[in-house]
Amino acid sequence: MGTRADSIDLLRGLAIVGMVLSGQMLWHSDLPAWLFHAQLPPPDFRFDPSVPGITWVDLVFPFFLFSMGAAFPLAMRRRLELKGESTAAVVAGIVQRWALLTLFAIALANLRPGMLASLPAPIAALMQLAAWGCFGALFLRFERLSAGQNRLMHGIGLAGLVLLLAGAKWLGGAAVSLHNSDVIILVLANMALFGSLAWLCTRRSPLARLGLLALLVALRTGVAVEGSWNEALWNWTPAAWLFRFDYLKYLCIVLPGTFAGEFFWQRMQRSEERPAARPRYVAGVVLLAALIVGVNMWGLFTRHLVATLATSIAAGLALRTLLRRDASETGTLNRRLFDAGLFWLLLGLCFEAYEGGIKKDHATLSYFFVTSGLASAVLVLANALMTDCGVRFGALVKCGRNPMVAYTAAGFLIMPLLTLAHLAPLLERFAALAPWTGVLRGVAVTAAVMGVTILFTNKKLFWRT
Repeated sequence: MGTRADSIDLLRGLAIVGMVLSGQMLWHSDLPAWLFHAQLPPPDFRFDPSVPGITWVDLVFPFFLFSMGAAFPLAMRRRLELKGESTAAVVAGIVQRWALLTLFAIALANLRPGMLASLPAPIAALMQLAAWGCFGALFLRFERLSAGQNRLMHGIGLAGLVLLLAGAKWLGGAAVSLHNSDVIILVLANMALFGSLAWLCTRRSPLARLGLLALLVALRTGVAVEGSWNEALWNWTPAAWLFRFDYLKYLCIVLPGTFAGEFFWQRMQRSEERPAARPRYVAGVVLLAALIVGVNMWGLFTRHLVATLATSIAAGLALRTLLRRDASETGTLNRRLFDAGLFWLLLGLCFEAYEGGIKKDHATLSYFFVTSGLASAVLVLANALMTDCGVRFGALVKCGRNPMVAYTAAGFLIMPLLTLAHLAPLLERFAALAPWTGVLRGVAVTAAVMGVTILFTNKKLFWRT
């Protein structure tokens, strides 16, 4: 397996590229509803929390959360068991990561284009480019520099962000505030903190982690009871800009991800001579895993619930039977991944009728577990293609290894550069020509983002917290 789990990087890459693409496509009333969040349907794109179902857009965030959870055992066991670091040092690293991601969330939101609208477009573009440079200074670590020099660079990046935020507020009149934050990054910051600590406390007892997950689900089911202590606790926050107890619901995706990460870690401790792949076996695994993902996306969106459940069970049992034929270490990994994933998927489908059907917003218990199951199926599919067929998925894997660069490149590098080159208006006019040209705009910007991210990854310029 090597020193990295490439299929986890691939899952993260799919998620981050999907986030960029969904955010860069222009909304048009004539486009099909499956291109957008299920609860934001065309033609008016008004948020409607009563609409059940999921689309591919609704999978990108949970796939990222699942891959985050899967990375916890790999990263922390490497530090604890291979490098011999103390638990206290690991906890200090967890807290530092949370603080940096929180800062990242606040700076991103306060320096985004909409917040700088009062400034002339070239000035706003220059400020965003400067912010991107400060992010790089804050998150990069150069091996050729000493620890002290890296800390100095990080301090310069932090000071630069503070100056940019002050300039945006006092010179440009932007409404800079701690309460402005990128909610996706803020949720990830809290998951990095609480998910890591949850794994650390239960790393020797998977059963305890399952118990923690069960308690969280039980707490979540009581939230709808008006006046209950569940409701009071769920709505509690010490500082709304920093943490809301409600964010902990996403542990229902992160914690299942940690089990997948444990399976990868155990596989990585063993070496084997992989026998030649059997074409029919690999084709069967790929087709059945893809069928499970595709049928659930289609069936839950179109509300063919019985057909979705029946097909998921039939395809799941068939895939499980097929995976049992591979007695290798990689085969064992795939079986364990899929057994857990099938459990999460069926658990989510059993919850589907609860809370009015599966929804991303407001997120339902069904959503957490169905998406965890689908993420597991994607990992099995990726393992089959990457291990048995030699398919590398290089571009997506490299984006998955450098997600912070990919997440920021569109808004803080590519679009500011197009603005300064006077090309941004041309891009927007092209996007407005027809419904699908708005989609092509998103594809073009996403391709540019991938190019930048791949370049950084090839140069080993990783943004890390």
